[in-house]
Amino acid sequence: MKDPVLINFDQGVLTVTFNRPEKKNPMNNAIYSQTNQAILRAEEEAKIKVVVLTGAGDFFSAGNDIADFMSQPPDDETSPVVQLLIRLANTDIPILAAVNGPAIGIGTTILLHCDKVYAVERAFFSTPFVTLGVVPEAGSSLLMPKYLGYQVAARLLMFAERITAEEAKACGLIGHICLEDQLQEIVAEDAKRIAKLPKKTIREAKRLMRRNEEPLTDRIVYEMERFGEALRSPESKEAMAAFVEKRPPDFAQFDTET
Repeated sequence: MKDPVLINFDQGVLTVTFNRPEKKNPMNNAIYSQTNQAILRAEEEAKIKVVVLTGAGDFFSAGNDIADFMSQPPDDETSPVVQLLIRLANTDIPILAAVNGPAIGIGTTILLHCDKVYAVERAFFSTPFVTLGVVPEAGSSLLMPKYLGYQVAARLLMFAERITAEEAKACGLIGHICLEDQLQEIVAEDAKRIAKLPKKTIREAKRLMRRNEEPLTDRIVYEMERFGEALRSPESKEAMAAFVEKRPPDFAQFDTET
């Protein structure tokens, strides 16, 4: 039987490919579980610096596998889909997405948890939950109005409309539009560039960005505490030395620690 998820590690980058192209990559419990395990692996293995999510074939994902969902509905936090979404909401690992085609349902809402999203020109984005008699998931009822604006969120979540790649870029759901034959190469190169950055520092930056809102002065104090700790780290000392010596910094020497 074909593996529903392909996992590839190369130069600090762990690529997770949804691998059900004959059905347009619908998400089932196996995909949720294996993707969750891949992100957990990245959290625990120091040499994995960044995770890339993409799809096989010409679809990113057609959303949930309805038959799988009907037979094993997500009743509580033990459900594979809930476990993955909680992992995505809490992980400090940088997550990139290479959207190689249409992204429907959770194929769109999962992007709200990614740090950089690239898409091909022909991609479109749709969350037709109401047409199936269900409500939004993946925290999208909170994140879409907050990040994309109420009007776009209403179009997607209330009225089951689709938006184009251009519209998705304009509202901030995606950051980059790529030619189809260049998508994977562009994402791979950018992921490898990110993988050369100090992992501990990126993770701390992401934790700060995901931190709950607080009074501005409290955040300034908290950031400066973290800044002081980071300034004394081996990664910072290497970066400073490399700057003075006019050479690229070598953060790979610190890859023994998560």
